[in-house]
Amino acid sequence: MKLAVAVFLAAALAPQDDKIIKFEAPKEWTKEKPSSSMRKAQYKIPDKEKKAKDAELILSFFGKNSGGIEANLKRWSAQMGGVDAKPESIEGKCKVTLVDLKGTYTPGFGGDAVEDARMIAAMVETDDGPWFFKLVGPAATVGGWKEEMVKLLKAAQP
Repeated sequence: MKLAVAVFLAAALAPQDDKIIKFEAPKEWTKEKPSSSMRKAQYKIPDKEKKAKDAELILSFFGKNSGGIEANLKRWSAQMGGVDAKPESIEGKCKVTLVDLKGTYTPGFGGDAVEDARMIAAMVETDDGPWFFKLVGPAATVGGWKEEMVKLLKAAQP
């Protein structure tokens, strides 16, 4: 009995890591179980024209010590073949820095490269640290969702 109480108390007192930034994904996006513990959320994004393969939205959070925007711009650029990353600021409920990159996407951890890809990535700053949104996949699929992605980012809030 004492062991059960100790286990219960340890679980109850452990820091809660399930807090997630609030945002509204388009109804056409399918929420999936994150494929990595580094992902807080993951969505499958269909091609609006139903001609290209699906894209994905990845949401990540690493706390206040996440390297900042410059380090992330370099990483995103490298994932897209070293293309020049030109960030833009978006006015929203939080400070948002967005980059729109086209090239060959090479995911980390040994995934297959995707030619003619597009990445719309953003850092949404909150008091708890920045949240990273990355919409990536075939250029035709990702490009069709840019307006909705910007709307989602503008409305995102802690």
